[in-house]
Amino acid sequence: MLPARLYQRYRSFFDRIVPALGMACLFLLADQATEAFPLEWRLSIAGGIVVASLVEPIAGYLLFMLALSWPLYSISIYIAALSLTLLVLMAFFVKRHLAALVLVLAVPLLVPYRIAPVVPLLAGLWWGEWGGMLGGLGGAFWLKLFAGMCGATPHLTQLGGQSLDVSHLISRFHVANSLQTLAWMVDPQAPSSQVLLLHILEILGWALAGYGVGLVRQRLDGMRQPAVGLVASVSAGILGAWLGLLGLPMALGLRDALVLSVPFVVEYCWSGGIAIGVYGVYRHLNRPAVVPLPSRVEPYRSTVRPAPEPDPTPWVRPQSDDDEQAGIIMIDLD
Repeated sequence: MLPARLYQRYRSFFDRIVPALGMACLFLLADQATEAFPLEWRLSIAGGIVVASLVEPIAGYLLFMLALSWPLYSISIYIAALSLTLLVLMAFFVKRHLAALVLVLAVPLLVPYRIAPVVPLLAGLWWGEWGGMLGGLGGAFWLKLFAGMCGATPHLTQLGGQSLDVSHLISRFHVANSLQTLAWMVDPQAPSSQVLLLHILEILGWALAGYGVGLVRQRLDGMRQPAVGLVASVSAGILGAWLGLLGLPMALGLRDALVLSVPFVVEYCWSGGIAIGVYGVYRHLNRPAVVPLPSRVEPYRSTVRPAPEPDPTPWVRPQSDDDEQAGIIMIDLD
């Protein structure tokens, strides 16, 4: 129980350090790909993001946006303008949902390890059905957009295990004007109306995954065996993902049933296991820590009752000389 007590005692620090390190890593990777800052400045800015986030999360996020603007500008002024506009709009959710925002932004980093579906599953476990739905929508949309800009297939069923080529994005969009930038961002998502509908259904699948996990988790949160409820929640999320990624597209004739391959099943089961493990550790750290009380030695109490003390002698007011004279006079008169 020591780690749980340590986490609960310094909860504010641990809750802030994870998104702080996430933003620092995102900046380091972006600047490493573009080489906009020298190495000394790169490390110093990353450390400043961590420190500012520990002091005040909104300050760390603002510094993250300012630091990221120069690497994005080195790619394209239009990429920088679009990216910073979205980051500014998302600043309204930073105060309470910074961890969710960093989780969504980091989803392309999880693709080579086949654990990208962990994003909607964890979002549903941590932030409920609506938070899971928004996490799934944002994660799927951002992953599709980034994969298309890198020259990879934007289909969520085929992205697992691929390494996204950031150099292709930099070299291509560096010479693009405003219209080309928008066109090259949209073209991989909508080469035809059928493909566009398929992408919409895939985004809906991740949204259903996050919503299903959050919905079942809240219904089964108070059960005596939380592990069973946790497995049922993640299973509901995987079922929602299957419905959007495979069920509805196959029903509409947009996808062949042979797409249900072994790597796809393994990817979602593996991501579900990771989500269960991470949320299980989170629940363990939030369990009430039982602090042992110091032992006390009870004093000896005799069973023999003491004898009752006699009543005190009643107090008699002493008589004065006047009272004695009055008594003598009364006797003489008699």
